[in-house]
Amino acid sequence: MNLLQRWKFFLVPCSLCLVPVMAPAHHSFSMFDRDTEMALTGSVERWAFNNPHAWLYINVENDAGEIIEWGFEGGAPPQLVRQGITGRTFNPGDEVTIMFSPLADGRPGGAMCWVKLPDDSYVRPADGGCGSRDPESIERWETWLEQGITSSKEVAAQ
Repeated sequence: MNLLQRWKFFLVPCSLCLVPVMAPAHHSFSMFDRDTEMALTGSVERWAFNNPHAWLYINVENDAGEIIEWGFEGGAPPQLVRQGITGRTFNPGDEVTIMFSPLADGRPGGAMCWVKLPDDSYVRPADGGCGSRDPESIERWETWLEQGITSSKEVAAQ
């Protein structure tokens, strides 16, 4: 057996051992509190339509009058394009309402479930980190927002 044949017997099994390790290496959704839904309205700062995940950044004014930038993870651009969401879906200055599952550590951000656009239409740029997937989510949230409710935890506490 020559040297090349010996290397094949060594490299092929070793490389096959790496495949199961690489496949699930994407990420989990443990960074999001998927048991909580929240909604915010703000002005689009930027729409980062990039791989591996698109991110929407909005500016939201807090109770003290300070502008806080919030970041929301969405799906991968190829997945979003299949849903009709493109790099031009969100534009700086657009006023949007986002329903999301917040970051578990309390930082301003989360996983987008749906977004209400300035024309009152909705898009669902979700990637799986979002808690709500039921079709009634938008109707439920429209009612809650009319009542001034911005978190599913507020409803659970009532």
